[in-house]
Amino acid sequence: MLAWNDQFETGHPLIDAQHRMLIAYINRLEVMSQKTGFTREEFEYFLRFVEFLENYILVHFKNEEQCMHRFRCPAHQDNLRAHGEFLDFYRQFAQRLRAKGCRLDVMRELYDYCSHWVKQHILRIDVQLKPYPASPEGFDQPGNMNPQ
Repeated sequence: MLAWNDQFETGHPLIDAQHRMLIAYINRLEVMSQKTGFTREEFEYFLRFVEFLENYILVHFKNEEQCMHRFRCPAHQDNLRAHGEFLDFYRQFAQRLRAKGCRLDVMRELYDYCSHWVKQHILRIDVQLKPYPASPEGFDQPGNMNPQ
């Protein structure tokens, strides 16, 4: 389980809220991926998570990249590269999901990659936003990242 703590804080409420949401999804996926099978509800949750990830990539990555660009954060280029790598993984994963269908090994693959990537990415790159103050009005609207 990924446990949110102060080390993950960027000092930017919108980014931190989006990170918390992603971690909550990943933690539920971990529990599901440890089973030998899954219920229809879990199957539907997994598909919502995949949809959430696609939206997350579009909304959160844009928010974070704009923030780093505006502050000329030294981690900006590393952030762009890391986001590109995650996007590449997601596209390949989506193809495998379409080809193989929703299976436990596919779910575990997504969990393994996301849990490792998110922890490393936030702690190595995103926290470099801490020295830059969050603007009171925010840098973008959060958008709806929660699929129906």
